[in-house]
Amino acid sequence: MMDLRRITIFGFILLFIVFLGSKYAFTEDEKTVTIHTPQRQIAKELLEPNKTVFQQTQVEHLAVIKQEESLQQIKEKYKNKFEQLQTETNQQIDSLVETALNDFRTYINKENNNDSLKTLYQKYASEGQKIEQQTEKEFQILYKELIDELVENGYNEAEAEEFQLIYEQQKEELKSEIVKKAMSVVRN
Repeated sequence: MMDLRRITIFGFILLFIVFLGSKYAFTEDEKTVTIHTPQRQIAKELLEPNKTVFQQTQVEHLAVIKQEESLQQIKEKYKNKFEQLQTETNQQIDSLVETALNDFRTYINKENNNDSLKTLYQKYASEGQKIEQQTEKEFQILYKELIDELVENGYNEAEAEEFQLIYEQQKEELKSEIVKKAMSVVRN
């Protein structure tokens, strides 16, 4: 039991010496290390909970710099995700429009067509609505993730509104473009 006590005391003394040595070795100021440090100075250093070996103020400074840069990083990351969603949706719509145009041309060229034009319209309108609903669902998931990430990093969720506005504008433009394309095919 006595040996364990001596080892423990020796361990604490060794840790204390390493702590003091690291404090003086890692500071930028040129301090002379003396063997006879006043007892009050040692007690003061041990009682100051804000002083750490890693200098916490520098770590906080880096976090602030990261936040200033990360707003643009977050926006850029989600811009890429929204653009990817737009590309995938446009590919689905282009494919649907091409199929619908082929079916419409086939409908016009057949003399004894059992399908009505209304049935053809309903079929492709329904498919278009499915694509729109799926895209809306995926957009809302991404938009929620964006807002959560902005708030998590200390930014206002209003920073995400530009993505909502762009999405709504592009959706309306695409609908208008599809209607124009359909009308031009029907007229010819």
